[in-house]
Amino acid sequence: MVKRIYFLTSEIVPFAETYRLATFSKEIPVVFNERKYDFRLMMPRYGFISERRYILREVIRLREMDLVYKDKDVMACVKSAFIPNTKVQVYFLEHDDYYSHTDSDLYIPKVDSDTNLNSIRFGYFASAALTTLNYLRWKPEVIICNDWQMSMIPMLTNSNLLNREYFEGVKVIQILHSKTPLSLYNVSEYEKVGLKDIDLTYVRDSKLDCVAASVQLCEHTMIINANDDLTEEYQKDPIFKDLFDKKNVTSYNMNGKTPEEWQKLADEIIRIIGQL
Repeated sequence: MVKRIYFLTSEIVPFAETYRLATFSKEIPVVFNERKYDFRLMMPRYGFISERRYILREVIRLREMDLVYKDKDVMACVKSAFIPNTKVQVYFLEHDDYYSHTDSDLYIPKVDSDTNLNSIRFGYFASAALTTLNYLRWKPEVIICNDWQMSMIPMLTNSNLLNREYFEGVKVIQILHSKTPLSLYNVSEYEKVGLKDIDLTYVRDSKLDCVAASVQLCEHTMIINANDDLTEEYQKDPIFKDLFDKKNVTSYNMNGKTPEEWQKLADEIIRIIGQL
């Protein structure tokens, strides 16, 4: 039975919240923690997340991590805290440029520069989150990538930028909560991250949707329909209709946000994991 799960996301209630991803990213880890899974959780540490209010602490082992990103040697740093009123620990990845936001507008670039591109910011998150595993001396059995921001995770685990052998046998699940033009990256942006050998089958007008690139590489993609039909929205896009016909994709219809509903959703995620 799978027990070690790495859960990667760009926002969690109450630290950061712009849409329903944040609530999901709190409630599901709480359920898995209650069920005694070895569950590790990471998100960026945005500038507005108060170190004092949430009692962020240094993680000695993760204070100075050597990382190669964009062909440069960099030093990554991770702190930790607990989701308030729970026993769920969260790792926070720091970066003075990529996550220095002091407002809640997390994804719309303010200036046309590399440090504000979502591809570069979340490419860094993906690289650092995966590198963190070596420093933790902990290998997950499953990585859960939440929504479009985490789409570079499977691209990196299938690349030669990291220790590819380390990720052999690790299953990657993608969970989608939205469909947005923000997930369209220029091919040159992938190249800047270091992903120069990606599949270009679904490139349109020199852009590749990072979700489409991720779907091709994940063991499973799960779409959460909550007060909408996100599955239908994806199916209307010819690229995703073609992809979903070829890949292992399922949908889940949320019927509210009660504790019972979160338990049912966790059961479905566990069922999917058990079939990988």
